[in-house]
Amino acid sequence: MQIRRLSKKIIFSLSVIFVCANLSAIDLSFHLQPSYEFPTNGFLNKAGGFGLNAGLDLSPVTIRSRDQIYVTGQFTYTGFYVDGFGLQSLLDGEFGIGYSLRFMDRWGAFLEGKAGVWSFPSASSFSTKSVSGLSFSGRAGVDFHFSPALCITGFAGYKNYYSRPEPLTSTIEAGIGIKYSLSRGLFQKEMIELTDSSFEPVFPVFFAHYAENPFGYITLLNNEPNDIYNVSISVMIDSYMTAPFVVSEIESIGRDETFEVDICAFLNENILDLVQPKTSEMEISVSYYSLGQLQTSSYIIPVTALSRNSMNWEDDRRAAAFVSGKDATAQRFARQVQGIVKNELREGVPKNIQYAAAIFGALKAFGINYVVDPSSAFTDNVGTAAVDFLQFPYQTLVYHGGDCDDLTILNCSLLEALGIETAFITVPGHIYMAFDSGLSLEEGRSRTSKGYYIEAEGKIWVPFEVTLSQDTFGLAWTYGAREWKKAGSEAALIPLKDAWSLYLPISVPGADSPVEIPPREQILKNFKDAKYY
Repeated sequence: MQIRRLSKKIIFSLSVIFVCANLSAIDLSFHLQPSYEFPTNGFLNKAGGFGLNAGLDLSPVTIRSRDQIYVTGQFTYTGFYVDGFGLQSLLDGEFGIGYSLRFMDRWGAFLEGKAGVWSFPSASSFSTKSVSGLSFSGRAGVDFHFSPALCITGFAGYKNYYSRPEPLTSTIEAGIGIKYSLSRGLFQKEMIELTDSSFEPVFPVFFAHYAENPFGYITLLNNEPNDIYNVSISVMIDSYMTAPFVVSEIESIGRDETFEVDICAFLNENILDLVQPKTSEMEISVSYYSLGQLQTSSYIIPVTALSRNSMNWEDDRRAAAFVSGKDATAQRFARQVQGIVKNELREGVPKNIQYAAAIFGALKAFGINYVVDPSSAFTDNVGTAAVDFLQFPYQTLVYHGGDCDDLTILNCSLLEALGIETAFITVPGHIYMAFDSGLSLEEGRSRTSKGYYIEAEGKIWVPFEVTLSQDTFGLAWTYGAREWKKAGSEAALIPLKDAWSLYLPISVPGADSPVEIPPREQILKNFKDAKYY
């Protein structure tokens, strides 16, 4: 009866330890240790007895980063030969506290003290009754950590089986066994801690850019009690990626070491379908080797992708992603205009300039208008992280208008479709365009003195104010040159071919929209009325 009660108490207590560990981030371990006990006094056979110790260790406190204070619940069975009685079973259950010192990655030592109850069961064949009492013990040992979850232990200690009027016996015990961390082996306890993270919204138009340029970072902490090796960090966003993308590989990271990782992603074109912002789950996985065994940790972080028309002006070159000479609608418009005027070109005027005039005249006849967007303007957002709404070339044609950045994107795309190199011009609070005149440096330098041309990047450029879409080609040219000169050192010319090295041009679904060009007669009239410098 006493043994039954003892067993119930031990099972209940160990169950409480198990549940507590399962609900928290502390470490729960199971150990199994064959042992030998040598009696130092009492009536037990001096040859001693062999036993088996099993228990659960719960470590709620970690100090010095990898040492642990733990509580332990243990049950021991030992078989002793007793003179005149033969083999007898000695059972005891104990609770205690211990200190585990990890002095190397694989080696550690421990010291623990315990107290509990012991019992000899009754033996009916000898008409003996069960006896029981208190037990007190202490032991020290060493651990060899074979893997993060498994270690081999060896120990030696002293145990006193107390009873009245005199102790049953005292023993010296020793043993060797295994200890298995249930938290690490079964519950997959995370040992790499995510301590910090910061992410910008993702702009779909730059989806290719993010393969080599980060849109955020994470900070991780190695909580393993040892150094880790061959660390690999990968990113996966199911909505916009077909496979995880490895963003960092690190040879080794010390214990308690913090490391920061820039987050990139190899996104696919599905993200260009977004016309409204959408938040998705991004899974960040960390794999590494700890004590020779592969370990993994993963974290789910929300990431927001904005609409495909979104952009900010932290870098003016970003707008280049919206410019595409391969935009189907812009390409069809430009080539139809080119076909109408190609037999009407004048002698002595570079073709590039004449085709630019033809495009300008066609857009004027088409009804393209400059429309200020008060909630999304270059003048308000330049140099900031504020989100602007930019139109693709086909949208500006379909809408018959846009603000300064929209008209710049459209005009650059139309000229690029004809093989004419273009550039952004930025002055304080404004963006417009320039195009390659087609003049050689020698020819152009004789004209730049008049202020109508810009020599830059080994070319002679024509500055062109796209917002004067319903005025004349000559006036748009004049204003463009005037703004460049007025801005002085604050003006910048950004060739599209240079900007595309960072921000690739893209084409979005729906770009091939039906647009009818103006009547041939109107295009030819505006073309012939153009004034050149």
